[in-house]
Amino acid sequence: VYDLIDVHEVGELHYNIGLQLVKDISPSNFPTGKESFVAIDQINKASSSVYFTDLSFRNHLATLNLKAGERLIETAESSSALVYLQHGIRHLGRDGWEENYELCLKLYESACQACYLNGFVNRVVFYAEEIDKHTTDFMRRVKAVWILIQTLGSSGKPEMAIEKAFSALRELGEEFPEGVTEADIFSTLSSTKALLSTYTKEMILNAPKLRDERKQWAIKIMDNISPFLFQINPVYLPIFGCRTVHISLSHGFCRDSWFGFLSYAHSVVSILADIDEGYRWAKIAGFIIDRFNAKSLLPRFKCVINGGVNFWKEPLQSTASALTESSKEAIAIGDVEYVMYGSSLSCVQNLLCGNKLSTLEKDIAVTVSGMVRMNQAYFLFSQLSLQKAVYALTGIKSDPFEIKFASMKNETDVISAFSATRPFLVQGVYFNIIFTAVLFRRFDEVSEVAEKYLSFGQQKSRLQDLFLVFFQGLAAFH
Repeated sequence: VYDLIDVHEVGELHYNIGLQLVKDISPSNFPTGKESFVAIDQINKASSSVYFTDLSFRNHLATLNLKAGERLIETAESSSALVYLQHGIRHLGRDGWEENYELCLKLYESACQACYLNGFVNRVVFYAEEIDKHTTDFMRRVKAVWILIQTLGSSGKPEMAIEKAFSALRELGEEFPEGVTEADIFSTLSSTKALLSTYTKEMILNAPKLRDERKQWAIKIMDNISPFLFQINPVYLPIFGCRTVHISLSHGFCRDSWFGFLSYAHSVVSILADIDEGYRWAKIAGFIIDRFNAKSLLPRFKCVINGGVNFWKEPLQSTASALTESSKEAIAIGDVEYVMYGSSLSCVQNLLCGNKLSTLEKDIAVTVSGMVRMNQAYFLFSQLSLQKAVYALTGIKSDPFEIKFASMKNETDVISAFSATRPFLVQGVYFNIIFTAVLFRRFDEVSEVAEKYLSFGQQKSRLQDLFLVFFQGLAAFH
């Protein structure tokens, strides 16, 4: 019977039902039950055939859709969230920016975030550009810029993400040199270490809060660009970490200050070779998160600390398990980037500590599938290389490169494509080749590929660098 009703009558029917339901819903106290979404759905269905002329009513409907979208993003239902946010934008109409700028800005920002969580790269760019087009004040569009940086980095365009991040940091008053020397890094780390020697954990946890919004966003952007810098230009990581430490000590602490202290801790371990100092400040970084009750940051913190610091002091089986759990926690809060980060590192650590290959093979397959589905190209090629190594060990004949990509037929193609721009990615691929060669006792190949690996440099702190030394030792005796 419903299908036989005239489209305009259907619209009126949905409108009348929705009108009765939404009149008692307050945007300032948005209910948590399904009834609110049912009410908004009725009005949204009516909008396809009924045009609402009353501006205040359209603003009310747009606000309700915004609240619904925000609530769904919080519960990791970003696909449904985007539908409500798009309806909210439509309710405002083509004059939305002129008639209700603040509401329009919030809708576009949230739509930008929902698209990022769904892996809709082009839509993120679209919404970010719309905000940029209608906003001259950088602080009014900084959130969209931040989301765009994350999107570009995680979708395989880290160079563009880094360029945009440095541009944003300049807008926020944080200048960095175009080139960083080894002397710069040692000087910055040493001065920061001397400064922190005058602080106790209690002093850090009782320090004032950061009120300067520009400094807050600067710290947030440095935090979010760091995974991509690690692959492309890691010399800036200790500089970013120390800058965040200095901002926090000088201007106050915020929920993202943990990143600076953990980055500093990682750098102290890897560059100054002070494991005890690094481990101590890594733990304090976790207390900073606790201070701000920033539970949504814990999966990210656990990924970084277990992937870069804790394995110096704790069993590898323990850190591998913690990485697996942190990636699951990241799924629950929609932190797409660190879902992949934690999953990727846990697969590597599980392989190195000798966990069951059949289980690992399934875990890697799930991780690769997720990377493809969520358009997370950041770790994908090194993960495919790891998958190929596990296939070789378990006797599986398939080549994951041929399955996933027409342009990347093998590891040689990846090495050729990224040697000039992503040295850490290439080293990850080389390490997987070396690991497979060791287990099959092809020690001449180990020595040959190790030389290529080392041509890109070596760090003291990375797990694969530690194992490489061991593998080179094995090769020397054969």
